[in-house]
Amino acid sequence: MSTKRSQLHSHATEPAYSELGTADEWRDALGTLAIGNTRLVFALSVALAGVLAEIAGEDSGGFHFRGASSSGKSTALKLAASVWGSPSAYVRLWRGTVNGLEGLATLHNDSLLILDEIGQIDPNDAGEAAYLLANGQGKVRASRNGLARSSQRWRLLFLSAGEESLSAVMTRAGKQSTAGQEIRLADIEADAGAGMGIFETLHGLPNAAALALAIKDASAKYHGATGKEWLRYLVANRTSLNDLIPAQIKRFVTGIIPAHGAGQVERVARRFALVAVAGELATHCKLTGWPEGEAIHAARKCFAAWMEAFGGCGNREERVILAQVRGFFETHGASRFEDISATIDQRILKRAGFYRNGVNEGREFLVLPETFRREICQGFDEKTVKKVLIAAGLLLPGKDKKPSQILRLPGLGSSRVYIIRYRDEGE
Repeated sequence: MSTKRSQLHSHATEPAYSELGTADEWRDALGTLAIGNTRLVFALSVALAGVLAEIAGEDSGGFHFRGASSSGKSTALKLAASVWGSPSAYVRLWRGTVNGLEGLATLHNDSLLILDEIGQIDPNDAGEAAYLLANGQGKVRASRNGLARSSQRWRLLFLSAGEESLSAVMTRAGKQSTAGQEIRLADIEADAGAGMGIFETLHGLPNAAALALAIKDASAKYHGATGKEWLRYLVANRTSLNDLIPAQIKRFVTGIIPAHGAGQVERVARRFALVAVAGELATHCKLTGWPEGEAIHAARKCFAAWMEAFGGCGNREERVILAQVRGFFETHGASRFEDISATIDQRILKRAGFYRNGVNEGREFLVLPETFRREICQGFDEKTVKKVLIAAGLLLPGKDKKPSQILRLPGLGSSRVYIIRYRDEGE
């Protein structure tokens, strides 16, 4: 590799921490502009929260601002970056390989990694990248002598932005995102609903563009000192924070999670709680210029936006499975199932099974095993699908409690089928 290429490679992964101006100047010029803007307050709180993850015993994870072009997403990322260094150097791009992300994650261990433009990542790699960053461990590779090298490890929070969600990016590659991937990168609608994109309060400036420009200019003049002061505070108060932070996280989660909330939702809520606690602690030690409760309010609003995008407080995978099953019968219920009581030959293309009037209510579909495995369960573990459908009362198990039953079918004799009672969601 030439010297020039080596220098370029080194620059691509070098730490971007830098300092210009004082923490007080940053607070007065930038921290105060975030007040009343929930997404901006949340982004800054995320920047502060990465170093608390180890103290709180929380896992790595990310947040993704999703929204249209020029909605202010990149401004939020630059503002967050200004806590630790110059936004022009600190903010990275999703573009690149998964292996490259390992190096960036390691460099930002116990801190914040910022990645803009998720649409630039290879759609085939998007899901793996989300898992990689949140799992905190790189791939195991062999050394030159064939022995396994120690994999890279990290613990961090990462902040992302783009016009698409993770699931939308994966769809371009014909892939379906899993609940595990979606909870690792919590999707938040960037538009705060005030008609100004990500902004809600302009602080006397004429429009959102002027506020974005003010943040850009101020972050170029003042950055990095706040992160250094934050670390000093954490080191000096480490002993008391060991008990305080977990207690505050528990309090926040209890206040936003319904009693029947799924474990997936609680896991994400704890990450939002860590962010809220970081913002409030930084406010307490006079780093932000915010009133008390500002960070908690912002985290609550952003969590509500995530919940709306996620689809509710139940188990995401279960909802997706049920939606897929309902979609299958809405599409094929009238075209690929034969009437089991018909007395004449039926011409059914790509037959999926038979239907009959239910013993108790509605129509029952007798799905043939191969169709059940290949189409009903497509993309999901077969045992999980059966369990979800039985719990929802859609799949009727036999007297022997097995999920399938043996029935005599026209032209097929005794055959094993899955009996599904299709119900409209409105019923």
